[in-house]
Amino acid sequence: MMRPSSKNEQGSATVTALIVVGVAAVMLAGLMWRQQIQIRSLENARDLVQVRWLQRAAIDFARLVLVEDQRSTQYDHLGETWALPLADGKVADFLKNADVPDEIAAVTLRGQLTDAQSQFNLNNLWDKDFKGVNAAGVQEYGRLLEAVGLDRGLAQLTAQGVLQADMPLYDLDGLLSLPAYNPMILEKIRPFVAILPVLTTVNINTAPPEVLMAALSGLSRSAAASFVQQRSTSPMKSLDEMTGLLNRMGLAQGVTIDATLVDVRSQFWLGRTEIHLGRGIFVSSALIQRSQIPLPSGNLTQVIWSRTGKTAIE
Repeated sequence: MMRPSSKNEQGSATVTALIVVGVAAVMLAGLMWRQQIQIRSLENARDLVQVRWLQRAAIDFARLVLVEDQRSTQYDHLGETWALPLADGKVADFLKNADVPDEIAAVTLRGQLTDAQSQFNLNNLWDKDFKGVNAAGVQEYGRLLEAVGLDRGLAQLTAQGVLQADMPLYDLDGLLSLPAYNPMILEKIRPFVAILPVLTTVNINTAPPEVLMAALSGLSRSAAASFVQQRSTSPMKSLDEMTGLLNRMGLAQGVTIDATLVDVRSQFWLGRTEIHLGRGIFVSSALIQRSQIPLPSGNLTQVIWSRTGKTAIE
């Protein structure tokens, strides 16, 4: 009579052992997972610190390039050193004689400086104190909207809407708070607009045809395209040169060149870097201001803002 009971006990013991082993395995897996998460978190924090240092180095290099550029010419165009993109390169290639840790030496980066004044500055829609609407800026923005296939009446709605909301623009997505805007409209205007801290002119040597059509009242699309083609080999050193070129091309009739709207010099640049570090791809951007006279910091350049984000994990 004892044998069946013994077999039952053995069976129960086996089941209990299997349960214990299963629970232990689950607990161990959970511990290992948490440990892996902690390791990843530490790696991400370390990577972000390293990326910020690399971004700062890239910004400092860009500022140096802009200062040197100002010493050599008094006008800005797309044939200058600052306009050359920084292709994919390893950090080790830039620091060949330095003792750099292997994980940093293997980091790759790319970069590009863009003239922020090749775009229409949305803050030109208001006066410098943000107290009233700037009529010239509204008309200019209206021409840009028309050039990209949108209703030019949106310019006045934008100027009044933002002013009434007492909501200065700091990024383009802020326009989505206005009923007249949607993501599709934002994507249409994104390549042609910037948000800069002061009223600015458009640089005729770097602006695309659509922005030139906005800044130069009366300039047709074909005339803008022809001008862009001509300036690629002979950038304008002054507005008088532009007037002369348009006259020689037979394109000057009906075109208004307003020195308060256009120039051949710029003072704001947008720097973008893409850094591949570890398993992450970090994209950084910064707005750099350059001045002909020392800024309050004592330097000829300053960083208005900088942002870094992790966009992907490989």
